Amino acid sequence: MTVKLDKNKLYFLPLGGAGEIGMNLNLYGYNNEWLMVDLGVAFYDRLGVDVMMPNPQFIVERRKQLAGLLLTHAHEDHIGAVPYLWEQLRCPIYATPFTAEMVRRKFHERRIDYGNNIHELSLKGHQKIGGFDIELVTLTHSIPEPNGVVIRTPAGTVFHTGDWKIDPAPMIGDPVDADKLKALGDEGVLAMICDSTNVFYEGESGSEGDVRDNLKSIIKTYKKERVFVTCFASNLARLETVALAAQEAGRRVVLLGRSFDRMVEVARANGYLKEVGQFIDVDAAASMPAHKVLYLCSGSQGEPRAALNRIAGGTMKNVKIQEGDIVLFSSRVIPGNERSINAIKNKLIRQGVHVITRHDLDLHVSGHPARSELEQMYDWIRPKILVPVHGELQHMVEQARLGKRHGIPEVVVPENGTLIELFEGDAGIIDQMPAGRLALDGNALVTFDHAVLKDRHFLEINGMVCVTLVLDKKNQLKDTLMTLKGFVAHSTLVDALYLAIEEAFHSVPKSSIEDDGALQDAVQKAVRRLVFQEHGKKPVTIVHCVRGN
Repeated sequence: MTVKLDKNKLYFLPLGGAGEIGMNLNLYGYNNEWLMVDLGVAFYDRLGVDVMMPNPQFIVERRKQLAGLLLTHAHEDHIGAVPYLWEQLRCPIYATPFTAEMVRRKFHERRIDYGNNIHELSLKGHQKIGGFDIELVTLTHSIPEPNGVVIRTPAGTVFHTGDWKIDPAPMIGDPVDADKLKALGDEGVLAMICDSTNVFYEGESGSEGDVRDNLKSIIKTYKKERVFVTCFASNLARLETVALAAQEAGRRVVLLGRSFDRMVEVARANGYLKEVGQFIDVDAAASMPAHKVLYLCSGSQGEPRAALNRIAGGTMKNVKIQEGDIVLFSSRVIPGNERSINAIKNKLIRQGVHVITRHDLDLHVSGHPARSELEQMYDWIRPKILVPVHGELQHMVEQARLGKRHGIPEVVVPENGTLIELFEGDAGIIDQMPAGRLALDGNALVTFDHAVLKDRHFLEINGMVCVTLVLDKKNQLKDTLMTLKGFVAHSTLVDALYLAIEEAFHSVPKSSIEDDGALQDAVQKAVRRLVFQEHGKKPVTIVHCVRGN
């Protein structure tokens, strides 16, 4: 798509993460160049698709104008699409050491040669990326090295918050650099592009330091029981907290889940977890008394292949859960995961396990800002324009209202594909660019309107009938084979289908009996008509003709 932009003006174009939580992809345009900030995924559990990501077609068509990709932090919804989409972009990547190492490992897993295209930035560092002057600002979040990004251009300065909160005791990394944020506000900020996730929560999001104190106290209370803890593997401070709490309680820690193993490897390589001792494996733990072991498990969102689900289902080798055991959910429910999380809780409770969540005890704090923190950021930055992102439309509209009430002169609420001109006094949406989603189907990337996914959706709803007509040398119907999938096929229906197929066969004129297409069409119509009458379904109907020699 051709779009003519004024090279002297500054533009913001989200292709992911605006109107949804996850799949962040943000573009800033100035002087015929584009800067990409983040490139993430979201998870999907239908139609054989595990992962979805933004469609980058707009910027792929302008690849020569793409100065680089800047990553704010290492969460999957900000970096997860990099190994899948980078070969279409072939641009330099900029990130702090922890995030850079996570991306390198993703490239290695997929055997992608990224050459010299990953550039490490120091914390609070400066970097010129094309015509964009970049400065990182230390914030706090639920993963190491989260950064706000100052983007300076002759057309104005933007502060892109990324994911953040204001945590006075983050446990890993420095607290928010309030002095830098105040100085930035004094310098003058044209626009702030800001996280909206927790805008409906009053007050503050809470401190990781408080969770550490609470978990240490809670885990010590269990003197005999076997204890399992599940949390987000990316929350390194929480992982460290659980490990230290276990150590104080005289327990050794077993990590269950590849995501934890990967996180620990990257963390130790970057100088984190220095106070945490070595973890033990499941074989060593199997011979230890229950009160001497703590299992830290992946699967806090009910993921079917994660460790906690396998333990609950009794399929985890050398790890058996039983009546009286304790499972602590040190995590929140990501919207959309309620059903899978409740399913695993019920599975555990049915076995007599004591399940404890953040609603029972203070086991978790969010990594995103509540209303008081948002207002504090407004006071520090004092932007002329507020653009809420990282939320569903309801979150972004509510943050727009909050910002307006707090005195921010202009607010613009985007959705994916909205091209926004960042101009003081006249900021707004000026055009709609192509945006969409890609699904990772096995190793292939397809759009969500691809015929393959449409077929799967249709099969999921309507089922399938496969018919094989066996004809002899004289084109008489010798046999009929039939397979039905995806709907209830009682014996009366099956008998009726065989009769309908035979009638459909004999309804074809003798002049067309050697035409496979005519036979297939007649049988398909008969089968679909009968199933619809019986079940209200229109199954995918496949008819094969096998003719005798």
